[in-house]
Amino acid sequence: MQSTHLREHNLSTILRAVVSSPSPLSRAALAKQTRLTKPTVSKLVEELIGAHLIQEDAPVRSGAGRPMVPLLPAMDTLAAIGIEVAADHVVCLAVDLAGRTLSRRTEYVSVTSATTEDAISCCARLMDQARGEVGHLPIAGVVAAIPGRIAPDGDHVLSAPNLGWDRVPFVSLLREHPALADLSVRAQNDNRLSVLTELDQRPGESFIYIRGYTGVGGAVVIDGELLDGVHGWAGEFGHTVVQPGGDRCLCGRRGCLEAYISYHSLRERAGLGDDVLIDDLIDALARSGDRAEVIGTIGRSLGLAVANAMNVLDVSTVVLSGYLAPIAEEISPVVRETVDRHALAAEAGPITLERSDDLEDPALRGAARAALQPVLSAPGRWIERAARSHMDA
Repeated sequence: MQSTHLREHNLSTILRAVVSSPSPLSRAALAKQTRLTKPTVSKLVEELIGAHLIQEDAPVRSGAGRPMVPLLPAMDTLAAIGIEVAADHVVCLAVDLAGRTLSRRTEYVSVTSATTEDAISCCARLMDQARGEVGHLPIAGVVAAIPGRIAPDGDHVLSAPNLGWDRVPFVSLLREHPALADLSVRAQNDNRLSVLTELDQRPGESFIYIRGYTGVGGAVVIDGELLDGVHGWAGEFGHTVVQPGGDRCLCGRRGCLEAYISYHSLRERAGLGDDVLIDDLIDALARSGDRAEVIGTIGRSLGLAVANAMNVLDVSTVVLSGYLAPIAEEISPVVRETVDRHALAAEAGPITLERSDDLEDPALRGAARAALQPVLSAPGRWIERAARSHMDA
Protein backbone atom coordinates (compact mmCIF):
# COMPACT_ATOMS: atom_id res chain seq x y z
CA MET A 1 0.00 0.00 0.00
CA GLN A 2 2.81 2.39 0.90
CA SER A 3 4.65 1.81 -2.38
CA THR A 4 1.40 2.43 -4.32
CA HIS A 5 0.85 5.65 -2.41
CA LEU A 6 4.44 6.73 -3.00
CA ARG A 7 4.17 5.98 -6.72
CA GLU A 8 1.00 8.05 -6.99
CA HIS A 9 2.64 10.89 -5.09
CA ASN A 10 5.69 10.85 -7.37
CA LEU A 11 3.58 10.64 -10.54
CA SER A 12 1.59 13.63 -9.33
CA THR A 13 4.78 15.55 -8.51
CA ILE A 14 6.17 14.96 -12.01
CA LEU A 15 2.93 15.79 -13.80
CA ARG A 16 2.35 18.97 -11.78
CA ALA A 17 5.89 20.13 -12.48
CA VAL A 18 5.47 19.67 -16.24
CA VAL A 19 2.00 21.28 -16.36
CA SER A 20 2.93 24.30 -14.23
CA SER A 21 6.30 25.00 -15.83
CA PRO A 22 6.35 28.13 -18.03
CA SER A 23 8.77 26.37 -20.38
CA PRO A 24 9.40 22.72 -21.35
CA LEU A 25 11.46 20.63 -18.91
CA SER A 26 13.96 17.87 -19.59
CA ARG A 27 14.12 14.69 -17.57
CA ALA A 28 17.32 15.97 -15.93
CA ALA A 29 15.64 19.25 -15.00
CA LEU A 30 12.69 17.34 -13.55
CA ALA A 31 15.01 15.24 -11.42
CA LYS A 32 16.72 18.36 -10.09
CA GLN A 33 13.44 20.19 -9.43
CA THR A 34 11.62 17.28 -7.78
CA ARG A 35 14.71 15.79 -6.05
CA LEU A 36 13.83 12.36 -7.41
CA THR A 37 16.51 10.13 -8.89
CA LYS A 38 17.03 10.23 -12.65
CA PRO A 39 16.02 6.56 -13.10
CA THR A 40 12.83 7.15 -11.12
CA VAL A 41 11.99 10.24 -13.15
CA SER A 42 12.62 8.42 -16.44
CA LYS A 43 10.36 5.52 -15.43
CA LEU A 44 7.53 7.82 -14.28
CA VAL A 45 7.81 10.01 -17.37
CA GLU A 46 7.46 6.96 -19.62
CA GLU A 47 4.30 5.97 -17.76
CA LEU A 48 2.86 9.45 -18.15
CA ILE A 49 3.74 9.52 -21.85
CA GLY A 50 2.10 6.13 -22.32
CA ALA A 51 -1.07 7.45 -20.68
CA HIS A 52 -1.07 10.51 -22.96
CA LEU A 53 -0.61 12.94 -20.07
CA ILE A 54 2.86 14.11 -21.13
CA GLN A 55 4.31 14.40 -24.61
CA GLU A 56 7.83 14.85 -25.96
CA ASP A 57 8.78 17.77 -28.16
CA ALA A 58 11.53 17.76 -30.79
CA PRO A 59 15.02 17.20 -29.29
CA VAL A 60 17.10 20.34 -28.73
CA ARG A 61 20.89 20.25 -28.98
CA SER A 62 22.98 22.77 -27.05
CA GLY A 63 26.68 22.05 -27.28
CA ALA A 64 28.26 18.64 -26.95
CA GLY A 65 26.46 15.65 -25.53
CA ARG A 66 23.07 14.16 -26.01
CA PRO A 67 20.26 16.51 -27.09
CA MET A 68 17.66 17.56 -24.52
CA VAL A 69 14.16 16.18 -25.08
CA PRO A 70 11.60 18.76 -23.90
CA LEU A 71 8.55 17.47 -22.03
CA LEU A 72 5.17 19.17 -22.39
CA PRO A 73 1.63 18.61 -21.10
CA ALA A 74 -0.19 16.43 -23.62
CA MET A 75 -2.57 18.27 -25.94
CA ASP A 76 -6.03 17.08 -27.02
CA THR A 77 -6.04 13.98 -24.81
CA LEU A 78 -8.52 15.04 -22.11
CA ALA A 79 -10.69 18.04 -21.25
CA ALA A 80 -11.70 20.00 -18.17
CA ILE A 81 -14.67 22.36 -18.02
CA GLY A 82 -14.93 25.62 -16.11
CA ILE A 83 -18.15 27.60 -15.90
CA GLU A 84 -18.67 31.05 -14.43
CA VAL A 85 -21.97 32.48 -13.23
CA ALA A 86 -22.00 36.28 -13.03
CA ALA A 87 -24.77 38.80 -12.53
CA ASP A 88 -25.18 39.45 -16.24
CA HIS A 89 -23.89 36.34 -17.99
CA VAL A 90 -22.91 32.69 -17.86
CA VAL A 91 -19.77 31.53 -19.67
CA CYS A 92 -18.36 28.04 -20.19
CA LEU A 93 -14.79 27.10 -21.09
CA ALA A 94 -13.27 23.72 -21.93
CA VAL A 95 -9.48 23.33 -21.91
CA ASP A 96 -7.03 20.47 -22.33
CA LEU A 97 -4.18 19.54 -19.99
CA ALA A 98 -1.94 22.08 -21.70
CA GLY A 99 -4.46 24.83 -20.96
CA ARG A 100 -5.46 25.29 -24.61
CA THR A 101 -9.02 26.40 -25.27
CA LEU A 102 -11.14 23.63 -26.79
CA SER A 103 -14.52 25.31 -26.47
CA ARG A 104 -15.88 28.61 -25.20
CA ARG A 105 -19.50 29.76 -25.11
CA THR A 106 -21.21 32.74 -23.44
CA GLU A 107 -24.86 33.61 -22.84
CA TYR A 108 -25.88 37.02 -21.54
CA VAL A 109 -28.65 36.59 -19.02
CA SER A 110 -29.73 38.41 -15.88
CA VAL A 111 -29.04 36.00 -13.02
CA THR A 112 -31.23 36.56 -9.94
CA SER A 113 -33.07 34.49 -7.37
CA ALA A 114 -36.11 34.64 -9.64
CA THR A 115 -34.15 33.13 -12.50
CA THR A 116 -32.17 30.46 -10.62
CA GLU A 117 -33.69 27.61 -12.63
CA ASP A 118 -33.05 29.45 -15.89
CA ALA A 119 -29.44 30.12 -14.89
CA ILE A 120 -28.85 26.48 -14.01
CA SER A 121 -30.48 25.37 -17.27
CA CYS A 122 -28.19 27.80 -19.09
CA CYS A 123 -25.16 26.28 -17.33
CA ALA A 124 -26.27 22.77 -18.27
CA ARG A 125 -26.90 23.78 -21.87
CA LEU A 126 -23.47 25.40 -22.27
CA MET A 127 -21.72 22.44 -20.63
CA ASP A 128 -23.54 20.00 -22.89
CA GLN A 129 -22.48 22.04 -25.92
CA ALA A 130 -18.89 22.05 -24.68
CA ARG A 131 -18.96 18.26 -24.36
CA GLY A 132 -20.13 18.04 -27.92
CA GLU A 133 -17.30 20.26 -29.11
CA VAL A 134 -14.54 18.30 -27.32
CA GLY A 135 -15.82 15.13 -28.95
CA HIS A 136 -14.43 11.85 -27.66
CA LEU A 137 -12.09 13.38 -25.09
CA PRO A 138 -12.70 12.20 -21.51
CA ILE A 139 -13.79 14.95 -19.08
CA ALA A 140 -11.57 15.29 -16.01
CA GLY A 141 -14.15 17.33 -14.12
CA VAL A 142 -16.28 20.46 -13.97
CA VAL A 143 -15.83 23.40 -11.60
CA ALA A 144 -18.31 26.28 -11.43
CA ALA A 145 -17.18 29.73 -10.29
CA ILE A 146 -19.92 31.33 -8.18
CA PRO A 147 -19.82 34.86 -6.66
CA GLY A 148 -20.71 33.77 -3.15
CA ARG A 149 -20.00 31.54 -0.18
CA ILE A 150 -19.89 27.83 -0.94
CA ALA A 151 -20.61 25.07 1.56
CA PRO A 152 -17.58 22.93 2.45
CA ASP A 153 -19.10 20.04 0.47
CA GLY A 154 -18.81 22.11 -2.72
CA ASP A 155 -22.48 21.44 -3.49
CA HIS A 156 -24.61 24.21 -1.97
CA VAL A 157 -24.27 27.93 -2.56
CA LEU A 158 -24.93 29.17 0.95
CA SER A 159 -25.17 32.80 -0.04
CA ALA A 160 -24.58 34.77 -3.24
CA PRO A 161 -26.08 38.20 -2.40
CA ASN A 162 -25.35 39.77 -5.77
CA LEU A 163 -27.31 36.97 -7.45
CA GLY A 164 -29.99 36.90 -4.78
CA TRP A 165 -29.17 33.23 -4.10
CA ASP A 166 -29.62 31.79 -0.63
CA ARG A 167 -28.88 28.11 0.11
CA VAL A 168 -29.20 27.03 -3.50
CA PRO A 169 -28.28 23.33 -4.10
CA PHE A 170 -26.53 24.37 -7.29
CA VAL A 171 -24.55 21.20 -7.97
CA SER A 172 -27.45 18.87 -7.16
CA LEU A 173 -29.76 20.77 -9.50
CA LEU A 174 -27.12 20.76 -12.23
CA ARG A 175 -26.66 17.00 -11.92
CA GLU A 176 -30.38 16.48 -12.51
CA HIS A 177 -29.81 17.26 -16.17
CA PRO A 178 -29.42 13.85 -17.91
CA ALA A 179 -26.55 14.97 -20.13
CA LEU A 180 -24.44 15.86 -17.08
CA ALA A 181 -25.27 13.03 -14.70
CA ASP A 182 -21.94 11.25 -15.25
CA LEU A 183 -19.74 14.30 -14.66
CA SER A 184 -17.88 15.26 -11.49
CA VAL A 185 -19.13 18.78 -10.69
CA ARG A 186 -18.03 21.13 -7.91
CA ALA A 187 -18.73 24.77 -7.11
CA GLN A 188 -16.14 27.19 -5.73
CA ASN A 189 -16.00 30.88 -4.95
CA ASP A 190 -15.14 32.87 -8.07
CA ASN A 191 -12.51 35.07 -6.42
CA ARG A 192 -10.66 32.13 -4.91
CA LEU A 193 -10.50 30.62 -8.38
CA SER A 194 -9.38 33.93 -9.91
CA VAL A 195 -6.30 34.10 -7.71
CA LEU A 196 -5.01 30.77 -9.06
CA THR A 197 -3.75 32.53 -12.19
CA GLU A 198 -2.03 35.14 -10.00
CA LEU A 199 -0.22 32.48 -7.96
CA ASP A 200 1.62 31.35 -11.08
CA GLN A 201 2.98 34.86 -11.57
CA ARG A 202 3.99 35.34 -7.91
CA PRO A 203 5.49 32.08 -6.62
CA GLY A 204 6.26 32.14 -2.91
CA GLU A 205 4.93 35.68 -2.39
CA SER A 206 2.50 37.03 0.22
CA PHE A 207 -0.25 39.37 -0.89
CA ILE A 208 -3.88 40.41 -0.54
CA TYR A 209 -5.90 39.89 -3.72
CA ILE A 210 -9.06 41.98 -4.20
CA ARG A 211 -11.32 41.62 -7.23
CA GLY A 212 -14.26 43.74 -8.28
CA TYR A 213 -16.75 41.83 -10.37
CA THR A 214 -20.33 40.79 -9.61
CA GLY A 215 -19.49 41.65 -6.02
CA VAL A 216 -16.22 42.38 -4.26
CA GLY A 217 -14.12 39.52 -2.95
CA GLY A 218 -10.64 38.20 -2.94
CA ALA A 219 -8.11 35.96 -1.29
CA VAL A 220 -5.17 35.98 1.07
CA VAL A 221 -1.91 34.39 -0.07
CA ILE A 222 0.87 33.72 2.45
CA ASP A 223 4.25 32.50 1.16
CA GLY A 224 2.63 31.33 -2.07
CA GLU A 225 -0.14 29.37 -0.32
CA LEU A 226 -3.81 30.28 -0.48
CA LEU A 227 -5.28 30.83 2.99
CA ASP A 228 -8.52 28.84 3.35
CA GLY A 229 -9.88 29.55 6.82
CA VAL A 230 -12.07 27.15 8.80
CA HIS A 231 -14.91 27.17 6.26
CA GLY A 232 -12.93 28.02 3.16
CA TRP A 233 -14.17 31.62 3.14
CA ALA A 234 -10.96 33.53 3.93
CA GLY A 235 -10.67 36.66 1.82
CA GLU A 236 -14.29 37.87 1.89
CA PHE A 237 -13.20 41.49 1.70
CA GLY A 238 -16.53 42.56 0.25
CA HIS A 239 -18.13 42.16 3.67
CA THR A 240 -15.49 44.05 5.60
CA VAL A 241 -17.29 46.87 7.42
CA VAL A 242 -16.04 50.24 6.18
CA GLN A 243 -18.89 52.34 7.59
CA PRO A 244 -20.65 51.07 10.75
CA GLY A 245 -24.39 51.50 10.34
CA GLY A 246 -23.85 52.65 6.76
CA ASP A 247 -25.58 51.68 3.53
CA ARG A 248 -27.36 48.35 3.41
CA CYS A 249 -25.51 45.59 1.58
CA LEU A 250 -27.26 42.90 -0.43
CA CYS A 251 -26.12 40.45 2.25
CA GLY A 252 -28.58 42.19 4.63
CA ARG A 253 -25.92 43.87 6.78
CA ARG A 254 -24.91 47.53 6.81
CA GLY A 255 -21.67 49.27 5.96
CA CYS A 256 -20.02 46.48 3.96
CA LEU A 257 -17.44 47.37 1.31
CA GLU A 258 -19.77 45.84 -1.29
CA ALA A 259 -22.45 48.38 -0.36
CA TYR A 260 -20.16 51.09 -1.74
CA ILE A 261 -18.05 49.66 -4.57
CA SER A 262 -19.79 46.55 -5.93
CA TYR A 263 -21.18 46.39 -9.46
CA HIS A 264 -24.75 46.72 -8.17
CA SER A 265 -24.10 49.55 -5.72
CA LEU A 266 -22.03 51.65 -8.12
CA ARG A 267 -24.51 51.16 -10.94
CA GLU A 268 -27.55 51.98 -8.82
CA ARG A 269 -25.85 54.95 -7.14
CA ALA A 270 -25.20 56.44 -10.58
CA GLY A 271 -28.71 55.64 -11.82
CA LEU A 272 -27.47 53.27 -14.52
CA GLY A 273 -29.63 50.48 -15.89
CA ASP A 274 -28.87 46.78 -15.60
CA ASP A 275 -28.00 46.78 -19.30
CA VAL A 276 -24.56 48.11 -18.34
CA LEU A 277 -22.21 45.12 -18.42
CA ILE A 278 -19.71 44.53 -15.63
CA ASP A 279 -16.75 45.03 -17.95
CA ASP A 280 -18.11 48.42 -19.04
CA LEU A 281 -18.99 49.65 -15.54
CA ILE A 282 -16.19 52.12 -14.85
CA ASP A 283 -16.43 53.83 -18.24
CA ALA A 284 -20.20 54.09 -17.87
CA LEU A 285 -19.80 55.64 -14.41
CA ALA A 286 -17.37 58.19 -15.78
CA ARG A 287 -19.82 59.19 -18.51
CA SER A 288 -22.73 59.49 -16.10
CA GLY A 289 -21.10 61.77 -13.53
CA ASP A 290 -17.99 63.13 -11.89
CA ARG A 291 -15.15 60.64 -12.41
CA ALA A 292 -13.16 62.14 -9.53
CA GLU A 293 -16.08 61.52 -7.18
CA VAL A 294 -16.37 57.91 -8.31
CA ILE A 295 -12.63 57.35 -7.88
CA GLY A 296 -12.76 58.98 -4.44
CA THR A 297 -15.62 56.77 -3.24
CA ILE A 298 -13.93 53.60 -4.45
CA GLY A 299 -10.49 54.60 -3.16
CA ARG A 300 -11.58 55.62 0.34
CA SER A 301 -13.82 52.59 0.88
CA LEU A 302 -11.22 50.20 -0.49
CA GLY A 303 -8.48 51.87 1.54
CA LEU A 304 -10.33 51.24 4.80
CA ALA A 305 -10.85 47.57 3.96
CA VAL A 306 -7.19 47.20 2.97
CA ALA A 307 -5.98 48.94 6.15
CA ASN A 308 -8.02 46.60 8.35
CA ALA A 309 -6.77 43.55 6.47
CA MET A 310 -3.16 44.70 6.71
CA ASN A 311 -3.45 45.23 10.46
CA VAL A 312 -4.69 41.66 10.92
CA LEU A 313 -2.51 39.86 8.37
CA ASP A 314 0.72 41.91 8.38
CA VAL A 315 0.87 41.79 4.58
CA SER A 316 1.95 44.89 2.66
CA THR A 317 1.24 43.97 -0.99
CA VAL A 318 -2.23 44.41 -2.48
CA VAL A 319 -3.13 43.15 -5.96
CA LEU A 320 -6.24 44.60 -7.62
CA SER A 321 -8.22 42.65 -10.21
CA GLY A 322 -11.50 42.79 -12.10
CA TYR A 323 -12.86 46.29 -12.77
CA LEU A 324 -10.50 47.59 -10.07
CA ALA A 325 -7.43 46.74 -12.17
CA PRO A 326 -7.90 49.31 -14.97
CA ILE A 327 -8.32 52.12 -12.41
CA ALA A 328 -5.57 50.92 -10.05
CA GLU A 329 -3.31 53.87 -10.89
CA GLU A 330 -6.15 56.38 -10.47
CA ILE A 331 -7.35 55.12 -7.10
CA SER A 332 -3.85 54.46 -5.76
CA PRO A 333 -3.30 57.93 -4.19
CA VAL A 334 -6.65 57.78 -2.36
CA VAL A 335 -6.09 54.21 -1.19
CA ARG A 336 -2.56 55.00 0.01
CA GLU A 337 -3.68 58.10 1.90
CA THR A 338 -6.41 56.12 3.65
CA VAL A 339 -4.08 53.22 4.46
CA ASP A 340 -1.43 55.58 5.82
CA ARG A 341 -3.96 56.94 8.32
CA HIS A 342 -5.23 53.57 9.52
CA ALA A 343 -2.71 50.76 8.95
CA LEU A 344 0.18 49.91 11.25
CA ALA A 345 2.08 48.52 8.27
CA ALA A 346 2.45 52.09 7.00
CA GLU A 347 5.04 52.62 9.74
CA ALA A 348 7.28 50.06 8.03
CA GLY A 349 7.03 51.79 4.67
CA PRO A 350 4.52 52.41 1.88
CA ILE A 351 2.27 49.60 0.76
CA THR A 352 2.75 47.98 -2.61
CA LEU A 353 -0.40 48.43 -4.66
CA GLU A 354 -0.35 46.57 -7.96
CA ARG A 355 -2.62 45.82 -10.86
CA SER A 356 -3.22 42.18 -11.66
CA ASP A 357 -1.88 41.16 -15.03
CA ASP A 358 -4.07 38.07 -15.06
CA LEU A 359 -5.54 36.42 -18.10
CA GLU A 360 -8.88 37.42 -19.47
CA ASP A 361 -11.66 35.90 -17.34
CA PRO A 362 -9.45 34.79 -14.41
CA ALA A 363 -12.31 33.11 -12.52
CA LEU A 364 -13.29 31.11 -15.58
CA ARG A 365 -9.69 30.12 -16.29
CA GLY A 366 -9.20 29.28 -12.62
CA ALA A 367 -12.32 27.09 -12.67
CA ALA A 368 -11.05 25.15 -15.67
CA ARG A 369 -7.65 24.78 -14.02
CA ALA A 370 -9.28 23.53 -10.81
CA ALA A 371 -11.29 21.02 -12.87
CA LEU A 372 -7.98 19.41 -13.88
CA GLN A 373 -7.08 18.64 -10.26
CA PRO A 374 -8.42 15.05 -10.26
CA VAL A 375 -5.86 14.22 -12.96
CA LEU A 376 -3.02 16.18 -11.38
CA SER A 377 -3.67 14.72 -7.93
CA ALA A 378 -4.14 11.08 -8.98
CA PRO A 379 -2.58 10.48 -12.41
CA GLY A 380 -2.26 6.78 -11.61
CA ARG A 381 -6.00 6.40 -12.04
CA TRP A 382 -5.78 7.93 -15.49
CA ILE A 383 -2.90 5.65 -16.40
CA GLU A 384 -5.07 2.67 -15.44
CA ARG A 385 -7.96 4.14 -17.41
CA ALA A 386 -5.75 4.55 -20.51
CA ALA A 387 -4.58 0.94 -20.16
CA ARG A 388 -8.19 -0.32 -19.97
CA SER A 389 -9.18 1.76 -23.00
CA HIS A 390 -6.25 0.30 -24.96
CA MET A 391 -7.28 -3.25 -24.04
CA ASP A 392 -10.90 -2.58 -24.98
CA ALA A 393 -9.77 -1.21 -28.35
